[in-house]
Formats: sequence, C-alpha cells, structure tokens
Amino acid sequence: MDAPSRRIVFDAQMLALGPGGRSIDTSRFERGDVIEPGRYRLDLLLNSRWRGVEEVELRRQPGRESAVFCYDRGLLERAGIDLEKSARGQDRSSARDPLPEGLHCDPLERYVPGARVKLDIAEQSVYVSVPSYYLSLDSSKTYVDPASWDSGISAALLNYNSNLHVRENHGRSATSGYAGMNAGFNFGRARLRHNGTATWSRRMGSHYQRSATYVQTDLPAWRAQLLLGENSTSSEFFDAVSFRGVQLSSDDRMLPDSLRYYAPVVRGTASTNARVSVYQRGYLIYETTVAPGAFALDELQTASYGGDLEVRVTEASGEVRSFIVPFATTVQLLRPGTTRYSLTAGRLNDPSLERRPNMLQGVYQRGLGNDVTAYAGGAFTGSYMSGLMGAALNTPVGGFSGDVTLARTEVPGGDRLSGSSYRLAYSKNLPNTGTNFSLLAYRYSTGGYLGLRDAAFMQDRVERGEPLESFSRLRNRLDANISQQLGNGGNLYLNGSSQRYWSGGGRAVNFSVGYSNQWRDVSYSISAQRLRSQYEGFSSGDRRGETSTLFSLNLSIPLGGAGRGSPTLSSYLTRDSNSGTQLTSGVSGMLGKRGEASYSLSASHDRDSRQTSKSASLDYRLPQVELGSSLSQGPGYRQLSVKAAGGLVAHSGGITAAQTLGETIGLVHAPNARGAAAGYSGSRIDRHGYAVIPNLLPYQLNSVDLDPNGMADEIELRSSSRNVAPTAGAVVRLDYPTRVARPLLVDSRMPSGEPLPFAAEVLDA
Repeated sequence: MDAPSRRIVFDAQMLALGPGGRSIDTSRFERGDVIEPGRYRLDLLLNSRWRGVEEVELRRQPGRESAVFCYDRGLLERAGIDLEKSARGQDRSSARDPLPEGLHCDPLERYVPGARVKLDIAEQSVYVSVPSYYLSLDSSKTYVDPASWDSGISAALLNYNSNLHVRENHGRSATSGYAGMNAGFNFGRARLRHNGTATWSRRMGSHYQRSATYVQTDLPAWRAQLLLGENSTSSEFFDAVSFRGVQLSSDDRMLPDSLRYYAPVVRGTASTNARVSVYQRGYLIYETTVAPGAFALDELQTASYGGDLEVRVTEASGEVRSFIVPFATTVQLLRPGTTRYSLTAGRLNDPSLERRPNMLQGVYQRGLGNDVTAYAGGAFTGSYMSGLMGAALNTPVGGFSGDVTLARTEVPGGDRLSGSSYRLAYSKNLPNTGTNFSLLAYRYSTGGYLGLRDAAFMQDRVERGEPLESFSRLRNRLDANISQQLGNGGNLYLNGSSQRYWSGGGRAVNFSVGYSNQWRDVSYSISAQRLRSQYEGFSSGDRRGETSTLFSLNLSIPLGGAGRGSPTLSSYLTRDSNSGTQLTSGVSGMLGKRGEASYSLSASHDRDSRQTSKSASLDYRLPQVELGSSLSQGPGYRQLSVKAAGGLVAHSGGITAAQTLGETIGLVHAPNARGAAAGYSGSRIDRHGYAVIPNLLPYQLNSVDLDPNGMADEIELRSSSRNVAPTAGAVVRLDYPTRVARPLLVDSRMPSGEPLPFAAEVLDA
C-alpha cells in the first residue's frame, strides 16, 4: 500500500487475434488493483484481529496511481494503537513526531515505527500491522472499541423450560407441571425482561411467581448498566435482597480483559429419575430432571448475583432430599485506577415480607495500586443503617480481603440493636501443587448485628406480635471450596459451610468431600456428604432440618470403545444414614451422527427393604428444541416425566425457534441456505433462511461462521464469516449474502466454427 502501484501493460501482440485479424482491446487490463478515491465502509483489522467497521477516507496523492489510506488519531486509537508509545519509540532512534490533529494520508510508518497498511477493496477490508510494543491495553484479542458495539435489532425473546410429572403411588395418581419462563423485548438499546415460574398440580391448582421484571440499558460512557424495575442486588458485600426500584452498576464486561463473575456448580447424586429444583432467596430459579447417578448443574446463569442455593432432589418414589450450596463471590482485585460501583434505590420486594420498607444500598471499589483495592458501602432503610469498609490485598501467598460492617437496627416498640460483623476471605491457585482455594471465607458477627435482609424480617415479625427473643442471629460462618489435583493420582475436593447462631440457635452444617480418578477408560469416584438443613432464621421461623450423612461410590466403564456413540456401564452405591443403602446400575449412551439423542436404562436395589426399582430415559436435542422423557417404576409407584426446553425469537422476518437462549444472541440470515450449520452451537438455517446463535459474548469480538455442508448444491454463500461485538442482551442480525447459481462449463464457438477469442465477454442474456 505504501509503495506506488506498478503499472502493468499487456502486449496485445502476444494474444491471439480476434476474428478477421482484429486486435483485442486490453486497455481495461493495463492497470492492476487501482483503487478509486472516496469514502468506504471497511472492516478494520489490526495485526489480523478485527477491530470494528470504520468509515475510511481514501484520497489521491501525488505520484500515486491508487488512492491511499487516510487516518486520524481517533481511528488509530480505536484500532488499539498507543500513540504516546509510538511517539516515544522503543529507543531514541525509533522515536517519531507526535501525530497532529486532523486527517493525514502520509505513510503510517511516519508516526508509528514499523507500521504497514494494506487495502483489500474486494474484501472491503483494511489491514494494519504494527509491532506489538505499540499496542494499547485495549487491543486484546476480543476487546472492541465502544464505537463498534452493535445494539442489535428490535425483537421479542422467550426462553422456556417445562416439565410434566405423572406419578401413581399405591393406586393414587398425582399430576404436576412446571414451566420456567424468561421473556423479553428489545427496542434500540432498551431491554425489557421478565423472569417467572409457573407450577401446577391437580391438588393445589396453579400458581405463578415472578422473580424479576425490569427495563435495562447500557451506558457505554460510564461502563455501566441502568436498570429500572424488579431484580436482586449482589451478595458480594451485603445481603442479596430483592428490590423494586432503580439500580446503577458498573459492568466489567465493557473493559478489556474483564473479570468474570463466579457461579457455583450444583453437584449431587440421584437414585432414580429425579426432579432437581434449585431455590435462591425463596425463588424457584431452576428445575430439571436428571438420570440416576451423579449430576452436575452448571447452567445456573441467574446465580451470578449471589445468595445460597437450596437444592431439592425429588426421587421418583416421592422421597425428597435437600441441601445447601454456598455461594459468594471470590476475592477480586481491581487494576490501579479502576473503579467498580453499584447503587440501588427503591423498596424491598421479598415475597415473604408483609412490610416492605424503602431501601438504599451502595458499594464503591477502587484499585489503589497493583496490590491493594479499597472498598466501602452502606445500606439504609427508615429503621436500619449499616456501613462497611474493607480492602483486598494481593500477596505472594494468595488474595485476601477483609472488611468490617457496623449496623444499627430499630426494633418495633423502641428497642435498638447495634453490632458489628468481621469478614476475612482468601483465594489462591497453586499450580505447582495443583491446589485451588477458589473460596475460603470466615465471618464473625456480634450478638447485636443484623444484615439488611434479616433486619427487615425481624422487624416484620415483631410488628406481627412475635417476641424479639425468638430470633437467633448469625454468630459465625465458614465457607470453603478447595480442590487438589493429584496429577495421575486424580482429583480431591472439599466444599461446604458451617454456621453457628447466637441465643442457642444451634449449628447448620453442609460439607462434602470427594475423590475422582480414571484408570485407563474406567472412571471412578467416592464422596461423602454431611448435611444439616440450614437454620433459616427470620425468613422461616424457628425450625431446623434433619441431619444426614451420605456416602457414594461411582464407577463408569465404556462399552465397545471410547467413541461418541459407545454406551457406558455405570454403577452407583450410596449409603444414606436416613434411607439406607442403594445400588444402582445402568447403561447410557448417545445416538445419531452428532450425538443429538441420549438414553439411559437403570435398575436400583434397596438393601434394607430388598426392593427394586427400574428407570429409563430418552432425550433428543434438535436445533430448535430439546425434548426429553423418563419412566420409573418401583414397589407401589410409577412415574412418567416429559420435558421440553428451548427459545423463540420474533423479528421482522418471522419467528425463529432455537435452543435455550443466552443473554446475548445472534440472528443469522442466509436466504435459501437451509441446512447450513451456523456457529458451533448445533444451530442450522431453517426453511426461512434464519438461525439463532444462542450465546454471544457481549462487548467482545465474536466470529460467526457458516458451514455450507447440508445446504443445496445450487446455493452459493457469497460470504461465510461475520464479525460482531454485541452489547449485553442484544439480538444482532448477521446477514450472509447468497446466490442461487449452478456452475457450468461452457464450450462455445463462433458461427464460423472458430473458438471464441481470448478475453471475450460472456453475458447472461
């Protein structure tokens, strides 16, 4: 690009003459790759990484046959070039003059040492390459300048997850259903969202519970999200509470190399085809059916806002087990000069409260240096106030955070409670030893301390006549989540929590320890779990759950090789201090070319009752929906379950069905390309030319490719790849031009029988 284009002149005498000995006009081929001046909308790539779409001006320069690339400070900075570094250079010899304001068409190397520019008008792209030393912090592989963020199109969204259970127990039948719904509508940068669950049974009728309804939009200049409506606060520093009001919070995803939120994986063991329900702060947030054996649920997207998870496992026989999965955000340090904040104002909106006071809660964090982050916050209602101060430290032995919270609560009737709470948290990954302390935290609270949520419940109950002395207050709590890699020796983990209460409230314990390994193709694991139902304090009155200990031994052996479709033989031996010993054995596997179907067959034997139960399940994953069914039978009972989960997107081109939608999605449009694979999610173009990419990364570079395998031979993709950087919650439209064409080899001659002359034009008349 920076060198003048070479003029290429064809010698017509070297070519065959046309009919009658006439020479062939080759003037249109005399100049190669000449670019005309003007304004072009081009993809900008820095060191082969897409940085966005820019309006680029190309101008004619003296001595240049082609127009050249022109630039200003804004364009180069958006691309990810550090102009201060380029002016200084790596040493005195490489220093350059600072780039003045305005548009410049000089070779870029004049201002950025070693810079090169290449224009490809056919691909509508401009390629810029610079030494990595001159890249800014914003030039990571996935970061895209805010000017290139795509807010998407107007569209309506629906996620659904439904289950239907029919159970017959000793001649008495019961039918129940569940439907989880996440609905939304996008208009410009506004996102309307509603989350709720519906339950139904013949005995209890139907019930609908909404957990969140709000409008949200991003504020790129503030790197923040603005929310108006019903949602929940974070549990990182204060109690997670449901509110109705307004919330302004920073969004780290808008930053280069942003930090991600920690979310727990729910692990457990089922003896039959069981229903697993997950509750958070009293809301049912997730429910699914699992096959017998160990299960792991890692798709709890709503858990990113924190709060312990109560997990209920309902076996086909009707037996219910519950346990608590502790959840709190890990220690997070901020870069120097970086801030993180959240401010919420409104009214408490917990469904268990009759009295819902106005509230204000805010937190501010600031990175003071490479090793220190300070934070402070407060929470207030008309009769409650608390203040927090703390710091996070980065040390050679790990990340620490510690804080102190002071609180004062007005008790109805004139009394007052005052107290303090002290917290210390630790996080460390030791790659040399394979040890990972993803969460280790301890909190101690004095007798008069109450968090915002507990204070609201206490005040609510006292106003209804319950004595203050009937409420126990948290004294201390220990959370642990530790894993140890043993190399070829397997993996060891420990996680759980322990809580003690003032006023004789007792102790709540939930700890599990396990070991897993693999010998050749055989996988095995052993685990132990100690459960004591969490004391639920003010939200559930003065009751405790039962204590139980569960031991399990799991063994998995592949049958017929390690291929995708090969079945696996599994056995699970469990010993529960309450329900006795069970042995479950079964076979499971996948069917179909892409493993879209999965099945399982199993039988369980209870040693104490000497009774046997049988289970079977079949799941099928289509590009538009996930379907499943299961059947269980045992002494005196039978259970049938069916489920369906997926998503719908309504847009200007119609309604497109898809698998479960994530927060940010892509709508692919490739006319007539039915059957082509879109992205890596298993989505395929439907008969209307649309497909949904269910999970895109917001504020980051996403490359979405189409695979033509599966579409008709006469369809040609004019483009098979698109780059996009969507905003959070966006539905971005990705157009892939197609052409209906059939490749032909033409063998034609002149009326005289002579071959067509070289360079003759062939037109479609």
